[in-house]
Amino acid sequence: MENSTLIIKIGNTDGDFDNVMSAWETGQQAVPLNQLSFESMPGFLSYLTPKRWELLTALRKHGHYSIRKLSGVLKRDYKNTHTDVQALLEVGLVEKDTDGLIFVPWDNVETHLQLAA
Repeated sequence: MENSTLIIKIGNTDGDFDNVMSAWETGQQAVPLNQLSFESMPGFLSYLTPKRWELLTALRKHGHYSIRKLSGVLKRDYKNTHTDVQALLEVGLVEKDTDGLIFVPWDNVETHLQLAA
């Protein structure tokens, strides 16, 4: 896997498409950006709970796991681990490989917070 960074933005999403619009207007190629945006901190925290962060950290450290194996490593209930994996899959924080194992495709996660409205 090549080095990749996911940027998580919380708050104002104005300007998110500036790169695309500029590329379209100039005919230049847009620079790909791995970005996940949330309108608010409560929205962000509903997806990235402390238990889900722990899950992401374990996956990043240990590699590709089945949900059952991951629940054992985390010493968590299978159902709760499954629910958390599904939520993280929905927003792209984790992915499944060709064998159906869960992994984190990002080397780094940057979080940008918008403090003013």
